[in-house]
Amino acid sequence: MRRLLFLGLIWLGLGWAQYENRLLVGFQETQAIYPGGGSVAFGPARFIAEALGLGYLEASGKVYLSLGSRVAVFGISSQGADAARLLNAYRYQGGLWVPVRELARNLDLYYRNDYGAPVLALRPARLLEVQRAVVGSSERYILRFDRDVQVRLLANNPPRLALIGVREVPEAPPNSAISFSREDWGTEIYLPQGNDPPRLLFLPRQVMVERGAQSRLPRVVLDAGHGGADSGVVVGGLQEKDLVLSVSQRLQKLLQGRLEVILTRNADRAVPLLARAQYASSAQVFISLHAAAGNRITVYSHPEIQTLRLLEKGRELSARTPASQRALLERYVAAPGSAARFAQAVAEGFAAAGMVATPSQDAMYVLSMAGGAAILVEVGFEQLRTPQGREQVAEVLARAVFSYLGLPEATPPTNPNAPGGNRP
Repeated sequence: MRRLLFLGLIWLGLGWAQYENRLLVGFQETQAIYPGGGSVAFGPARFIAEALGLGYLEASGKVYLSLGSRVAVFGISSQGADAARLLNAYRYQGGLWVPVRELARNLDLYYRNDYGAPVLALRPARLLEVQRAVVGSSERYILRFDRDVQVRLLANNPPRLALIGVREVPEAPPNSAISFSREDWGTEIYLPQGNDPPRLLFLPRQVMVERGAQSRLPRVVLDAGHGGADSGVVVGGLQEKDLVLSVSQRLQKLLQGRLEVILTRNADRAVPLLARAQYASSAQVFISLHAAAGNRITVYSHPEIQTLRLLEKGRELSARTPASQRALLERYVAAPGSAARFAQAVAEGFAAAGMVATPSQDAMYVLSMAGGAAILVEVGFEQLRTPQGREQVAEVLARAVFSYLGLPEATPPTNPNAPGGNRP
């Protein structure tokens, strides 16, 4: 018995040695290293990106790997011990190596450890729907997935795209020019032919394929808090998730046509907090809507001192950018203090409508990635109980958005005391 146990231990030791210093990426194998003699496995960054179809960029002393709208950013260390301690990328043997488990955590990749060999792979994804929309003179196909995915443009006309890791797709509508083909690495989608080359825009769990004249309308993102199993605050049978969704949909109707309006959710579904924060990164105006018991209204903005380094860098560049190009940069990077000023204007708008509102600053994650004017508005249930009250809140916010963007009001202010002053 002891001899069998001894032989078994030898076999396990040989098995462990066989897997040691191996890294399995998708269906491929490469080397793993352990900088500084530690236990943190690192893999070659470019090899991983190519094997999984990730985006890859080295710039300004950092390396970026992306999956759809998700981005993993690593500083670069030349000392192995520093790389392992800080979970930075490690410059070694003429290449960059990244901590495998940290990469998986940031990009929501599949990760496990088999007998000492890290395994890294894409999680299977599902294409939920394809919608066509016309925005001004541009045409869009909106691809919605159950998770972030990488999409590559394979051909311009007709557009042919690689949906990497996508294993399930919906049935193509009857008589539609949209079709799919299954591949070993995922799915190809074929879209109808057009006159202009397509452009790809990545949003959380979405990819937009746009062609035609590029929209220059300011982008506003409306975030209805909670959703799905998360009801938020419940008062007298009314649920926060339903009330704020109603306000966001009403606000969308007031803004659309003059602005590009995106909703983080347009139904009763859960949206991860990270996804909500990522939506804010491409918006000139971001409004997250919440409710609270009582009748108080608070308008929050994120403290400037805790802003992202990316936003700080954008503001530094803006001051040195020629005027002809500055307008494009300012679509994504607002001037310092913009969110606080917008919050103050929203609070004053509520006051003008007879509702007491207080501007405040708090470090909220949903606002932390915003480049534009981002606020979180918490409205008391007393104001949201009726359709008329929700419409009034939407109108106050619409006027504040138009004012911030330098646009004339679309409709005159509502007087809640006048006969017929509120819409049904």
